Amino acid sequence: MIALAEGNQEQADKLIRVFMDYVPDITAEEVTQVAQDLDDAGVFADTSQHMSIEQNVFGIIDSKIQTVDLNTFPEGHPVHTFLAENTIIKELCERAQGLVKDENSFEALYTDWVLLSKQFLQLNIHYLRKENQLFPFLERRGFSHPSTIMWSIHDAIRAVAKDFSKVVEDKDKTKAYELLQELQQNAFEMTIKEEKVLLSKASKLLTQEDWLEIARGEEEIGWCYIEKPILWNPKWTHPSEAGGDMATASGAQAEPQAFNAEQASKTTVGGINLEVGSITPEQINLIFKHMPFDVTYVDEFDEVRYYNKGEDRVFPRSPGIIGRQVKYCHPPKSVHIVEEIVDAFKKGERNEASFWINFHDKFVYIQYFAVRDNAGHYKGVLEITQDATTVRGLEGEQRL
Repeated sequence: MIALAEGNQEQADKLIRVFMDYVPDITAEEVTQVAQDLDDAGVFADTSQHMSIEQNVFGIIDSKIQTVDLNTFPEGHPVHTFLAENTIIKELCERAQGLVKDENSFEALYTDWVLLSKQFLQLNIHYLRKENQLFPFLERRGFSHPSTIMWSIHDAIRAVAKDFSKVVEDKDKTKAYELLQELQQNAFEMTIKEEKVLLSKASKLLTQEDWLEIARGEEEIGWCYIEKPILWNPKWTHPSEAGGDMATASGAQAEPQAFNAEQASKTTVGGINLEVGSITPEQINLIFKHMPFDVTYVDEFDEVRYYNKGEDRVFPRSPGIIGRQVKYCHPPKSVHIVEEIVDAFKKGERNEASFWINFHDKFVYIQYFAVRDNAGHYKGVLEITQDATTVRGLEGEQRL
């Protein structure tokens, strides 16, 4: 890989022949260690070069990587869930191959092409769960490679899936065949990378408590192709065995209830004294929960410390993000922009940065604010994201 990064194809070809002739097999640990070491050493010119070389090399060494049995994980365990989704993804890829091989399928089986275009878009959910739930725990164990290169490959697959959906809708047969071939090949290869390398490495690197935390945060992102997995919690005890009643908690929002002043009582919990006023932790949580926009706070050490749990977030967030370095919270292709903004905030050169994009039929307004104490010292970044579609379309007035 170093030879390829340096543009020395002849040397690379020679090393590949030696590897194929004399190395019987390699483990997922060896693959990931090499990948992480090359990351840390900054061998590659940029993410694009790194991703291209790594994908080519993986195609060569794939057959040499030892297969680890991951089917021992119980239903509801995150590994089991990823594998269950991968089973469906492989079936989609197989169906895609059949359509590509039949030069008449676009006309004769057009509804199948439409269905596949919608199904491949759901890959996004599978990838989001990896990026927001699994990757943060790997980062904490010193394995940050997936957060850059694998995320970049996710983005590439997502882009092809969107393009494929568009050309199918436009009935562009030639382009549809071309994109479906690329899409099914890359999506299938990703399932192999997950099973042979990523999940194999994670199964050895992460503790049971890590997996429990990952499982707890999955629902905020969701699942694709499968029903909601059963609850997996090896620490759970049935109330009859616990010797008493155990309260059940649900994250679902209850139906609104009419306020009854006679039945209501003031809280006895002490309030937190703020710059103006005093409110309880419960009230703080409720205020942020009901804000009509997404709030994320990153401290002065670039670690995510808080996000509000609204009903309809623009971008997904899950508990795995807490404590994560902000550079791993954004797609690799745009993280340099975020780092430039944060750097300018720290230097006191800027206090605000704004962006607006079209995202899933929404007009999204994103703002970053430097957080400073009364002495002007930098204390972090506040990110505010809102669906401004309705606001953008307002005209005239509507007074109270």
